[in-house]
Amino acid sequence: MHTLAERTAVEVGPAEVEAALLENYPALVRLAYLVLPSALGRHRRVLAAHGVVQRAMPDRRKLERQLVGETSASAYIRRKVLHDAVRQAHARTPLRLLPAVWGFRLFPRSGAADDLALDQVMSACTPEARAAWALVRIERLGVTEAESELRAAGIDSAATAIQEAAELDESAVAGVRGPLDAQVFDPCAVRLAPTDLMRRKARGRAVAIIVTIVLALVLLASLALTAGRRQSTAQATPVVAQLEAKRLNVDDLRRTKVLWQDTARVDFTAWPARGGRINDRELLSRALNTWTDGTSVTAVAGAPTAAPAVPPQLLYAGDVDGAAAVLLHDGQRIARYSDRDGGKLVVARTDDADVTTSAAVAISENADGVRFLTAPWVSEIGLRDLKKPDAPTGKLPSAGGITAPVKPPAANCSSWPALQLRSSEAIAEKHAFLVTYLGGLSPAHLTYMPPPSLGPARFPREATSGAALVSWARTVCGLQTLQNKGVKAANNWTFAEQRLPDGTYGAWVCTRSDSWEGGGWASVKLFPAGLDAGHATNTAICSRFDQNVVATTAWRSPTGATYLLAAGSRNVDRLTVGAQSIPGSVIALPGQVNSPVSAHLTTGDTIRPLMK
Repeated sequence: MHTLAERTAVEVGPAEVEAALLENYPALVRLAYLVLPSALGRHRRVLAAHGVVQRAMPDRRKLERQLVGETSASAYIRRKVLHDAVRQAHARTPLRLLPAVWGFRLFPRSGAADDLALDQVMSACTPEARAAWALVRIERLGVTEAESELRAAGIDSAATAIQEAAELDESAVAGVRGPLDAQVFDPCAVRLAPTDLMRRKARGRAVAIIVTIVLALVLLASLALTAGRRQSTAQATPVVAQLEAKRLNVDDLRRTKVLWQDTARVDFTAWPARGGRINDRELLSRALNTWTDGTSVTAVAGAPTAAPAVPPQLLYAGDVDGAAAVLLHDGQRIARYSDRDGGKLVVARTDDADVTTSAAVAISENADGVRFLTAPWVSEIGLRDLKKPDAPTGKLPSAGGITAPVKPPAANCSSWPALQLRSSEAIAEKHAFLVTYLGGLSPAHLTYMPPPSLGPARFPREATSGAALVSWARTVCGLQTLQNKGVKAANNWTFAEQRLPDGTYGAWVCTRSDSWEGGGWASVKLFPAGLDAGHATNTAICSRFDQNVVATTAWRSPTGATYLLAAGSRNVDRLTVGAQSIPGSVIALPGQVNSPVSAHLTTGDTIRPLMK
């Protein structure tokens, strides 16, 4: 791993600074890449990182003035890169993203699950915190020295950034030095792929049309000025009206030309057009006209139903269960058209989908069950019953990416089917994951977080282990109330364990479900008894944005004695029941089941239990 070597000298001049920049260029670019937000996308983030470093040196006169008192060229250029990267992370001016590359997409090598998890948690931090974290973890600076470097780089909130970076260190994977050695975080080792060729051609046609219209309008305006009339306005109006009234056209449908194995964005945009009727103009026209007319369009969980302003991407067109089906994607939504019952179209949100949440779409529903169209990177399709965690995964037949029908969960929750999918090794080695259908179009991704006894806090992991399957066997029935509410993902987090008064052990599990629109539901239960310990709606509790939780419940022992049980997550160091303060994160008190409870955190804050 490259680090910025410190070169101390009595006097530093422009030549030394230029040499330091060239010598440490890969490390400087990676430093800028880590500070810049992942929301830019890998291509723009790579270019922006190189641009920050290449702009780090001002003109010679200004540089000479800034170097007065400097004793290290490497330290000076690093501070400049940090300052400019943080400023660029907050800026919205696209010109600062130069240099630009035309006709190609640049991206580092796709990473494994740990790399993606690290990138996701860093994206939630401020640029200042990412800069502080990079100085400590990558440049190996002490905390005090890193804070001084941040202040020298013009970052006023250096102390806050250091504190946030420390929290990032605690919540992120403890061994992140491994993923950081990978090329996924090296913007100097990039891969090339062509841009969307069909979109480029469409944009080229659009530019030509716009230029023609502009020239025509300019000509009409000049004629009007010369003749002293206003006829040009009347002549231009039909042209504009014609453009505004333009409907979605089959010829403008986008079809991806980039192979999913060669893209850094593994989501619906990487799906190729599939099905036996992708060239059936009549069918595609019916689907587009239905979306444009809006008369037979329904939404999943309040998704916008208006037709897209630009042509959508074609994902599928073919016959399924005796009816024609078309699947479209406009970058933010999935639309499924079926010509059954006169032709209907369903729209659901899919913004920020990833390798798991874009792995399958419900393509057909009837009395036999639901058929799913799986992503092209899905190499294995299995079927599990979540109510039977010890049963092996069964094979689910598929043809052309479309599965056999999957029965819905039993009304009494005696069975609950889930798809166990495995990604191709071209995406991530040995990456298996679970999804279950809760209505709508996209099944929900199921994950699991183990109890504190198994080590430091980690990100949600795939729910395919024995412990994860046992956990979901206990809680999956709670998802019945979330049918057709647009659930994107659900996670089981065992946030505390407790030895109960009768000598047995209990596990406090928070089930967190997130919707595509951003809202969430959280509920806590104590197992194995399954006692209700509280719930919350439209909250961040039990998500990665709020991992501090406390819950209570009344528990009756086999002898008939009643206890107040309470448990908090790993940051809880003291519980207060009424006027009594008890050290630790779990308690079991005889009686007192109606006593108020609060929890004190190691940060000094106080939280209260979830409502029941």
